[in-house]
Amino acid sequence: MYVYYTKKSRDLQSIQPHPHMISRIRFKKLVLLFGDTILLVFGLYLSISLRHLEPASSTLLSLHFLPFIQIGFLWLILGYINGYYDLSLPSDKRRLLLGTIQTMLMAIVVGTIYFYFFDNQGISPKTTLVIYGLVSYTLLHAWRMIFSSMSKSDKLKNRLLFVGFTPDTKELVEIIDKRPHLGYQVCAIVDEENPNLDTLKGKFDTYKDLSKMRPIITTRSINTIIVAPHLQKQEKALKELYQLLFWDVQILDQATFYESALGRVPPSSFSEDFFLQQLGQRNQSFSIRIQKIFDLFFGIIIAVIGLLLLPFVALAIRLESNGPIFFTQKRVGKYGKVFTIYKFRSMYALSADGSAETSGAQFAKKGDKRITKVGKILRKTRLDEFPQIINLLKGDLTLIGPRPERPEIVEKLEEQMPYYSLRHTVTPGITGWAAINQHYTDTLESSLVKLQYDLYYIKNRSVMLNFSIILKTINVVLRFKGQ
Repeated sequence: MYVYYTKKSRDLQSIQPHPHMISRIRFKKLVLLFGDTILLVFGLYLSISLRHLEPASSTLLSLHFLPFIQIGFLWLILGYINGYYDLSLPSDKRRLLLGTIQTMLMAIVVGTIYFYFFDNQGISPKTTLVIYGLVSYTLLHAWRMIFSSMSKSDKLKNRLLFVGFTPDTKELVEIIDKRPHLGYQVCAIVDEENPNLDTLKGKFDTYKDLSKMRPIITTRSINTIIVAPHLQKQEKALKELYQLLFWDVQILDQATFYESALGRVPPSSFSEDFFLQQLGQRNQSFSIRIQKIFDLFFGIIIAVIGLLLLPFVALAIRLESNGPIFFTQKRVGKYGKVFTIYKFRSMYALSADGSAETSGAQFAKKGDKRITKVGKILRKTRLDEFPQIINLLKGDLTLIGPRPERPEIVEKLEEQMPYYSLRHTVTPGITGWAAINQHYTDTLESSLVKLQYDLYYIKNRSVMLNFSIILKTINVVLRFKGQ
């Protein structure tokens, strides 16, 4: 969001960016997607030519074009599911190669299924499909190598100047420093009052004079200025920022940049005023209706898969350890209503109620010894969640939303985090934004991060965000990344 300054208000106010202005991350994804689309079309031409050992004729192209372009579209969706467009992950050569091979194998399987169920339209696609997969993903991998190399170039990075130093600023600059693949470069930080700024000397250029902003922008080729909350009403800072409205530089408030870069709400934003403005005025009626359609469509799919797998999962659980096949537990739902959630048991039954707890409620941890061998597989594939279709049909859960917690844990967290109960303003979900972005939450600090992700989802939930979460959840299941 851009800013402007008025003498009457003496305040930093937000205005919406021009609709044609796209964030750099989104722009990079569009460039990557555009390149993939062109290469899939070119790959089809090369594949047909290799298949027939001569340049593809217009007749052959017309016969193959429609079915293979449809397959190409499915491959693009598959690439998204498999994290092929996730620019928040490190892009080392080994990861790129493994990602390409995994996606290619899955793509050929998807193409085979497609031709099995649909008419081949007068073509023999088997050999062409394999060649198309090999050729296309070779081209896509080469394109990604080039794109990754270009993205790491300092010339293409968004060069940042932070005005004001806060705990959120410290977190941001540390994350950006550790993750250069995000496409940001912290060039300098300016704050006249915070003595903690001295702790960053040697890592970034630091200044204690706001009048230095314009020389810094010129000498360091700054693209974006990030303004901390405590300077958004300071007279001197506002005067300096006002002058920069006539410069070719973007000015963002820190909370907006934090959300855009990390996908979660910063703790400094937590206040009654912020939540009333951001959560109390949104009309979610359309999104809620679409979500109900999602729930019905995917609920049927989950129910069918669950019923088919039930005998095998039940037998595996029973053979490995004593105890019930299904496990029930109390969870906190919308508006604080407590309900019973259903799961396949994935831990040893150590207490009379079939749970693995002998001394009260506790978080599951990485490498938890209470988890059975079968349970590890169920958790990795998220199969342990399948019985929650019952909760979905009852309305206790929706497909996408904050994961519900136990009443005992909620009570403890609400004592430490006054705004924790805001998670309960929406229906909890089987999967969610926090679930796909964070690992185990077994400490107060990790629970705070989870709350930040949940509040980001509640604030920004939309059809596109929900669809993105569904695709990424499928990626978690297919790649055994569940917990």
